[in-house]
Amino acid sequence: MTLLKQLLAMIVLLFVMLFAGNFTLSVQNTRSYLNNQLKTISQDTATSLGMTLSPHVSAKDFVMVERMVSAVSDSGYYREVKVSDVEGKPIVDKVQQVNLNEVPKWFIERFPLETPTGEALIMNGWQQAGVVKVLVNPGYAYMALWTSAMQSFWWFAGMSVLASVLGVLALHIILRPLRAVEAQARAICDREYPVQTKLPWTIELRSVVEAMNRMTGKVKEMFEEQASSIERLRSENYRDPLTGLANRRYFEMQLKQLIDTAKHGAVLLFELKDFKEYNNKRGYQAGDELLRNTAGFLEAICKAQPNPEFFTVHLSGASFAIVIYNVDEQEARDLGDQIVRALPRYKERGLVDGEEVGHLGIALFGNNTYGEVMSAADLALRTAQQEGPNTMHLINPAQSGASTVNTSTRWGEILKDALNSNRITLLLQPVKDAIDPDRNTILHYESLMRLTDEKGEVIPAVVYTPMAKRHGLTTAFDKAMITEVMSRLASKRYGDTPIAVNLFPASVQNKEFVDWLCGELAKNPDAASRLLIELSEYGVIENIDALAEFIGRLFMYRTRVGLDHFGRGFSSFGYLSKLKLDYIKVDGSYVRGIIDNKDNQFFVESVTKVAHGLDVKVYAVSVENDEEWNLLVSLRLDGVQGYGVGRPADI
Repeated sequence: MTLLKQLLAMIVLLFVMLFAGNFTLSVQNTRSYLNNQLKTISQDTATSLGMTLSPHVSAKDFVMVERMVSAVSDSGYYREVKVSDVEGKPIVDKVQQVNLNEVPKWFIERFPLETPTGEALIMNGWQQAGVVKVLVNPGYAYMALWTSAMQSFWWFAGMSVLASVLGVLALHIILRPLRAVEAQARAICDREYPVQTKLPWTIELRSVVEAMNRMTGKVKEMFEEQASSIERLRSENYRDPLTGLANRRYFEMQLKQLIDTAKHGAVLLFELKDFKEYNNKRGYQAGDELLRNTAGFLEAICKAQPNPEFFTVHLSGASFAIVIYNVDEQEARDLGDQIVRALPRYKERGLVDGEEVGHLGIALFGNNTYGEVMSAADLALRTAQQEGPNTMHLINPAQSGASTVNTSTRWGEILKDALNSNRITLLLQPVKDAIDPDRNTILHYESLMRLTDEKGEVIPAVVYTPMAKRHGLTTAFDKAMITEVMSRLASKRYGDTPIAVNLFPASVQNKEFVDWLCGELAKNPDAASRLLIELSEYGVIENIDALAEFIGRLFMYRTRVGLDHFGRGFSSFGYLSKLKLDYIKVDGSYVRGIIDNKDNQFFVESVTKVAHGLDVKVYAVSVENDEEWNLLVSLRLDGVQGYGVGRPADI
């Protein structure tokens, strides 16, 4: 029971007790008064009547006696008027019926009135001639008592109702700060940190609100300190302090992870021309400024690309790298062209003296080793340096046979045909409970798409992902995945186990797609509650408001949202407190080699502490063996995924 209801109940109980006591006391006082009045009236009437009747009785004028007695009796105030002679023989006896129709029987029994008989002597000179007895009619007294009781009842009831209403309003106002404190506590659970600026006038409640505000500030401060600590660690280990870009260690870790997880893209190596001579001529301070400008120059060009998935790196000295993934050869070449075409701006801004600024080498990766990709990138850069100033050269160390057969236009037709013909199958990979001793509990499945062409041959993800983006088919792919997964969930093909679907980042910001998705969820609420939506951190974190609105809309259908590839970018972790995420998946680059990497262990453990503080579960991907699994359990992760946990399968 709420505090308001408890206080209201106490007030009502108090009023009932007061009413019962007051009502009883009032009725008893009125009853005592009426008893006295009845006794007095009986005796006074008997005395008066006795004196009046004495001469008529002495004269034996019994007709007059009867008339006088009738006059008194007919008034209705007396139940019986009786005149007797000396021997007790009745002379006149008038009896009136007692009328108590309007007074309840229970009331009469609960509050009986005494009706004593008034008695007086009738004298003949000095001798007694008779006796007159008067018994008052209690009907009027009962009516008076009942009327008084009812007036007291309704007056007190009315005042009680009025007082209760005023009391409820007063309590509602007085307890408003407590409701605000409750809302504040719930907001903290929902990863928000509101502060109450309007303090209550009640001293005790003011103290509670002030304490709650201090606690809210401390919780927010603790979260920010934890997030800052993690970001500081990551920056110290993976960020170049001069340019603010990722360093070589981060470059190697992320590129190896992309290659191992069969991602596809390109490595762009950029090197400034004669940087050592530049330092000797202009000084190291000017050289550092040139490096910072180059970092900003590369970042700006990459961010201007549609749907960019990239990270920029300062390798060392005058060498920079860009890793862009989920793109095809043409997109990588277009990015390289934009970079080299923009190099003359260096001279226009007075950053360099000559026309020649630097060179760019590009190597594609897909089904290659890290060593092969880096060798190809270095060869491409050296080739560009031989070809002339501000030039670019691209090498594909291992072109996909499928990608060389068809043009971009043809691939668009193939993908559209695959969608229209529904040549889509799903592979499901389990995410298991990390702490389950039997290691059999499946938290959910992650769905992976497999496409086939008209010949039944599998279309590699290295081909259809960038081609889907280029031809604007990402939303169509997402709709196809949602439709298939919802169908399986509705049929309970996997029982109550949820299934996660990875959406392209562009879909989240597509209002038409979000409306369609909500419509599909509304059709089958039970299936919607077992659907998980996964989004890549890098693709959606730039627009927190759109992501928060998306999560809020899906929350109405009990559909949960998780964040994939967490930690791949250098975004501040503060955004976690603004989003009502169900879980995050730590990027596999931090899990690779975690057994021997103490920094990554600390990073994963710290992220887990922060996430658990926000009621967000943490899963690890790319788990390859039991040793890694055991270590992740010790770091308090909730779930694990990878080839060491379970391979994707058509089930």
